[in-house]
Amino acid sequence: MGIVAASPEPASPPLEIKGVLRDTTPVYRSLFARSFLTGFTVFAVLGTIDLVGARTHGDWTLTAVGIVATTAAFVGTTFVQGALVDAVDSEHRGVAVPLVGDLYRRSWARLGALVELSLRTGFAVAFALFLFVVPGVLLAVRWALAAPVVMLEGLGARDAMRRSGELVRGHRGAVFRVLLNVWVRVAIAWFLLDRIIVHLSGTMGHPLLSFWIGGALASAVVTPYAGHALSVVYYRLTQPDLPVIAAKRQTWQSVWQEHDLRRDDKAG
Repeated sequence: MGIVAASPEPASPPLEIKGVLRDTTPVYRSLFARSFLTGFTVFAVLGTIDLVGARTHGDWTLTAVGIVATTAAFVGTTFVQGALVDAVDSEHRGVAVPLVGDLYRRSWARLGALVELSLRTGFAVAFALFLFVVPGVLLAVRWALAAPVVMLEGLGARDAMRRSGELVRGHRGAVFRVLLNVWVRVAIAWFLLDRIIVHLSGTMGHPLLSFWIGGALASAVVTPYAGHALSVVYYRLTQPDLPVIAAKRQTWQSVWQEHDLRRDDKAG
């Protein structure tokens, strides 16, 4: 009797939750220093604006500072998201990850489209959630990949929203489960980390300063994880046959090592 060859195991679904998290974790670890600095610089500035608002007196002044703080938070978060997408793309292509300043410049070049995208999707999702919860969730899932599309495919806001809808078509349930899983993890991690940092820094005797440190550090640590997860979903849908992180990539160097090497090259 002949030997029957074992049938190959079926391929895992491209957006199986465990697979997405399995890809997101090494990306997060590999880019932790770069992602942390990218986020902390912006979140520290946003926290400073909040501190100014907390010490402001007068209705008109308080309103003005509130508007500035809200706008800055909106634009700043969008700006960081664009930079994080570009960082993951370097890992995906197997090239050296740009310095923080270079990530900022690339995100700045696409900031107009990113802000327009955030305004369009944010208002639409919020309005749909206010009227009927389910349509709002569906819209959030439909446009979940629009930011990576803006950064990686160079499309404008409207075209990126349309392209994102095409990518998630047929995978809406899977995308929703992934997003829900990731955001619950991020929310819990942010809350716990913020409480721990605020408690530890509370010994300084400056409650507002403790609040600033806790918020900025917690945001810089956990926000990149959510951004990287979206990039993983994007690559799993657009290039399912390729690994998220290139198999052969340049040896990782710290931010400071790269800075020293570039400075030595210029000096030479």
